[in-house]
Amino acid sequence: MALHEYECPACGGAMEFNPGTQKLKCPFCDSEFDVRDYVANHSSSPTGESSENYSDEKDSEGQPMYIYSCASCGGEILATESLGSMKCPFCSNNVVVHEKFTGSFKPDYIIPFTKTKEDAMEAYKGYVKSKRLAPKVFLEENHIDEIKGVYVPFWLFSATQEYEGTFEATRIRTWSDSNYNYTETSFYEAERKGSEDFEQVPIDGSREMPDDLMESLEPFDRSAMVPFNMGYLAGFLANKYNVTADEDRARAEERMAATATLNFHNSVAGYSTVRCVSERCRTTNESHKYALYPVYVLNTSWNGDNYLFAMNGQTGKFIGNLPFSMPQAAKYYFPTALGVAAVVFLLITMFS
Repeated sequence: MALHEYECPACGGAMEFNPGTQKLKCPFCDSEFDVRDYVANHSSSPTGESSENYSDEKDSEGQPMYIYSCASCGGEILATESLGSMKCPFCSNNVVVHEKFTGSFKPDYIIPFTKTKEDAMEAYKGYVKSKRLAPKVFLEENHIDEIKGVYVPFWLFSATQEYEGTFEATRIRTWSDSNYNYTETSFYEAERKGSEDFEQVPIDGSREMPDDLMESLEPFDRSAMVPFNMGYLAGFLANKYNVTADEDRARAEERMAATATLNFHNSVAGYSTVRCVSERCRTTNESHKYALYPVYVLNTSWNGDNYLFAMNGQTGKFIGNLPFSMPQAAKYYFPTALGVAAVVFLLITMFS
């Protein structure tokens, strides 16, 4: 497998994609190059071999690991089969495995990173500070095990949802005179039939990334999507898809159908009550594209448990789960609760 290396033409340093300038930049001599103009150095000799040829080494999920040889220093790079962009641990050279992003694995589009690792760290700090019941140790920078900028593979599904539904509805009118209260209930049968078009609904194509985590990072701004170029990968990790479009299709159709169904339900308005009697949603005109989306992943641990946080590398949206701290609860909420209880007790005593 050929490795593409992003060496600076001026000084030979390892170039990285700069989210701020949207250009390739050398951190050593500050040279910058437009991604579309730069041609990566490349050697066809380094190959990736299964590490099983040397040992039984596998990742934490039991997936086989592969060994690549860095053309700059000769060091061995150990990576999962799906990882296609990485950094040599010996010379810090940024390399991309050419075959991971060509042929059927070549993405149609990519959304480049616009946020930096520093942005991700600041977002993490702000997130933790906003959660008063989180343990204080989560505010310590050295508590972060790792921050990784990763291009995550997504399938972008487009389709039409054909909807048909029947509803029972009522309108209730009440009035009164000097003698009686009146209630009039009118019954209706409402029908809805139509279609709704969806464009490029994203579905995570990586087994390593939790689907709920990736969906929580939406939306991504598709107006910033550009044709794929491997130059955007320099300095970041990137995975090729290991979940096919066929495997993700059912999830995409489920999401589109749920949205279309909700929209048609909401169109049955102006009634006192509405009950769906029957409905059907059918997918037509389906197509898909392949894209890479930018995500920062932060890992941290506490009391033997691992916690995963993620940030949208384009919009800065940050999500994650934090543990509950009893000392923090005692500091912020218990005094308030005791004060309220004391006031209530005093009022009961005064009026009893």
